[in-house]
Amino acid sequence: MMHSASSVIAESTNPNDLLPKPRTIEQTGIPSRLLESLLLKHLSQAIDLDVPHLSQSMALPGNLIDILAQKLKAEALVEVRSDLRIDKGIRYALTKKGMLFSQHELQRDGYLGPTPIPLSLYKKIVTSQSLNKESVTPDSLKKGLSDLILPEKLVGQLGPALNSGRAIFIYGLPGTGKTYVSRRLVRMFNSNVYIPHSVCIGHQILQVYDPIIHEKVNSTPATSAQSLRLDNGHDERLLLCKRPEVVVGGELTDKMFEVSYDITHKINCAPLQMKANNGIFLIDDLGRQRVSVDTILNRWIVPLEEKIDYLSMASGEHFDIPFEQVLVFSSNIHPAKLADDAFLRRIGYKIEFEPISISDYQYLWQQQGLFHDLSIPSESLKHVIDTLHKNHNIPLLPCYPRDLVTMCRNQIDFFQLEKHITPSLIDSVWSSYFVDRAEHDVLGGTHG
Repeated sequence: MMHSASSVIAESTNPNDLLPKPRTIEQTGIPSRLLESLLLKHLSQAIDLDVPHLSQSMALPGNLIDILAQKLKAEALVEVRSDLRIDKGIRYALTKKGMLFSQHELQRDGYLGPTPIPLSLYKKIVTSQSLNKESVTPDSLKKGLSDLILPEKLVGQLGPALNSGRAIFIYGLPGTGKTYVSRRLVRMFNSNVYIPHSVCIGHQILQVYDPIIHEKVNSTPATSAQSLRLDNGHDERLLLCKRPEVVVGGELTDKMFEVSYDITHKINCAPLQMKANNGIFLIDDLGRQRVSVDTILNRWIVPLEEKIDYLSMASGEHFDIPFEQVLVFSSNIHPAKLADDAFLRRIGYKIEFEPISISDYQYLWQQQGLFHDLSIPSESLKHVIDTLHKNHNIPLLPCYPRDLVTMCRNQIDFFQLEKHITPSLIDSVWSSYFVDRAEHDVLGGTHG
């Protein structure tokens, strides 16, 4: 007895168990007419194509390609062609009727890629690959962020926050490393995940895989022989990728959270949070978007509560998907000024990034000096901290050593100076780097 794709995986919790190649049309979980339409669209891109080529293009075993092609042949939409050479297999081509039908289908839905998986299978795969199934430890956190200076307080907050699976709100002064750290949190998770090329919603196709976001682990395509064999490899409608990381900043709009329709190519594209499933979604620089903060935050109330996101296609068809990702907000503004208590309760962790210690700050200067092949005498470091920072009341932020040492290197290269950083050189670049706010106020008053 044959089973549908959804029933085969109903009891499975291991991602590898969810991915056998479909052996029948029914096991694809996709309506046969949609599969036939997709085959016609692929055939419209060439004079004729053989089964191995179609198998790779549609990510389906060769026996299913034959079944679909024979059905279309019976409907006079496809014909068989052969160049009469023994070493060449059967080639399929569109009839005139098939060409007209394929053009109609392309006008209706322009998707021209591998076969989608059913929504039910997508939900099970995403749930089985949840970040909650992988734990972060102090050692793995420090190893993943080994290129950063992290106070123990931050290590003790970030680790449990990642393991909780709940949203995280990171805030603090500009230059404290919020974005730098946030963009490396996905490193903490070593496992890879399966991402579908697309998902079938009713009789429509929703494109999910995005080469800008999803990094394939093994980009070597299957050979023709592998594609044709049912007992070799996993369902090729899915790609093995690193856990995704989606980062958006000031360019964010509320439309990015919904299914978009590319009117030019007539393709439905998944929203950002769907592409981020099983990974990390970072909304950076919160408070500087053109859309209001309330609109951004209110969009996540239901997903954060229910772990489900509700979406709709451009045609109006509604569906839901798992919300399996770590949602990270990062802002220079204190969270109490951006959100009310009701929303902040839904965010598990509010983590403040503060100025670093004097010893860590000095260490960063020395590290940057080594990187640029420059020596930094102790009196120069003492001058930076005891004179410049204290006199100007500027906190010790981890971005300053990198920027100031780089500027010193620029000066040394330009003036062909000795490769060590002196107090006078630091004074020179300091005045170029920092804006004198008192002078700014005077100028503002003068020209106001």
